[in-house]
Amino acid sequence: MIYEYDKEVDGLYIWFVENLEEELRNYEKELWPEELKNEIGLLFDKNGRLLGMEIMPASKYFEQAKINKFPTRADL
Repeated sequence: MIYEYDKEVDGLYIWFVENLEEELRNYEKELWPEELKNEIGLLFDKNGRLLGMEIMPASKYFEQAKINKFPTRADL
């Protein structure tokens, strides 16, 4: 798994893949289920395979000190 934090939007991305750049080439859509309060999105590839999830606002669910330790996209 790969963790990525976007400080500008307070978004935490948890990717269930080995090679993020390669898998993102096949990215197709995201779903924001109402049952997850439209705060946790599921990210899918063109074949319907779950690539990861996005949590916004991350600071609502995790301690800020912990999520600040996660890398940003530029760090990956």
